[in-house]
Amino acid sequence: MGSADTSLKYRLRLIWAYKDILRNHFAPVFRMYAGRFRKHQRLAAHRLEGKERLDVAFFLTIPGMWKSDYLFRALRENPRYHPYVVVYPYSVFKGFDREEVDATVERTRHFIEDKGFECIVPYNARNGRWEDVRKTLKPDIVVFTTPYKDIPPQYFIYNFRDVLTCYVPYGFSSLNLYKVNYDLIFHNLVGIHFVETEIHRETAMAHSRNRGENVVVSGYPGTEVFLHKEYEPVDVWKVQEKRKKRVIWAPHHTIDGDFAISSFLLYSEPMLQLAREFSESVQFVFKPHPLLKFKLQRIWGVGKTDEYYRCWQEMANGQLEESSYVDLFLTSDAMIHDCGSFTTEYLFTRKPVMYLVKDYDFVEKFSTFGQMSFNNHYHGRTVEEVRSFIADVVIGGKDTMREQREEFFERHLAQGGKLPSERIVEILDATIKGDIIK
Repeated sequence: MGSADTSLKYRLRLIWAYKDILRNHFAPVFRMYAGRFRKHQRLAAHRLEGKERLDVAFFLTIPGMWKSDYLFRALRENPRYHPYVVVYPYSVFKGFDREEVDATVERTRHFIEDKGFECIVPYNARNGRWEDVRKTLKPDIVVFTTPYKDIPPQYFIYNFRDVLTCYVPYGFSSLNLYKVNYDLIFHNLVGIHFVETEIHRETAMAHSRNRGENVVVSGYPGTEVFLHKEYEPVDVWKVQEKRKKRVIWAPHHTIDGDFAISSFLLYSEPMLQLAREFSESVQFVFKPHPLLKFKLQRIWGVGKTDEYYRCWQEMANGQLEESSYVDLFLTSDAMIHDCGSFTTEYLFTRKPVMYLVKDYDFVEKFSTFGQMSFNNHYHGRTVEEVRSFIADVVIGGKDTMREQREEFFERHLAQGGKLPSERIVEILDATIKGDIIK
């Protein structure tokens, strides 16, 4: 999770765009600003108590950050709430390919509309500007799916002081990115910060400047679908002449910067070779992080990047998936990855999974909960270890970690009782009554 771009040029762009040199970089100003902001959040919640219908705007930039299907439906079925999704561009200050940024907005819109959810793209084609939805749509509640800047400033939390704000993380936090996951200025301002487990709440309390006063345990909505036994996944895999084992390769986007944990550049060609090697018995899905393509276009160039993606898409036993992954997970046999959130999310399937370890000290980069999840993975440090995982565990069925994963699921992931979406709706109701925000 998080952006790895720390260049001076990029930081200066953000400071200029968000007018952020004081409130985010000087402790006394931050404390004063955050205190006032939190006071306005309490008042915003209080003003909603008497309203009959509350408009809830989910803010979204890319399909991979959408984890709220069940929450959206729960709000839509509740006569008090009117949810809709607002789609706008991400990575607007990084100098990424403009056409790809625009295409991502369109892909995200189609992704939401295909679900039958109300979707709004607030772009004014007449003047070429993204509208300020606080003024045009006037939502009562805003649900953020990302805590980062690098978006049009009118969609960042600074613009919603007088609107009740919530944050549903787009990933199951597993890495020790405590600043990125719990102590950005966003985390310290947002009205309600929903987290996955009690362990995550304790981590937030230890690492955020507001001591986690706005943090509430809800469970993770993104994995709720795995707990619904009645859910029937769509088979999204390319049709083969015979049934083959199905393996997902999901590389992360952090291929550069201070936290370059992605092993993609090491395995980009070997994974293609392995897919060809096992073409008779295994089919592969290339499931890159949504931001990886932007990064590659900057490093490889647009032509080479497009050619690589097209290679997976056109391979007889391969394919490219850039949208949702729930059905992909549920209809797979195994996964190979290096993504922080997937470290826990795939364990909900209870299927074998391998983590590609780029550095031998990588284990230190996990959080407490992430370490627990990581220990339920097979670990791949070489191409030969990846080959053995495919041949022995996936094809051969020698899954020596099966019982261990089952025990971890039952103890930490099964979430007996209320589901995350049910908890969140109850928390919203309680917040409006004045029982949550401190």
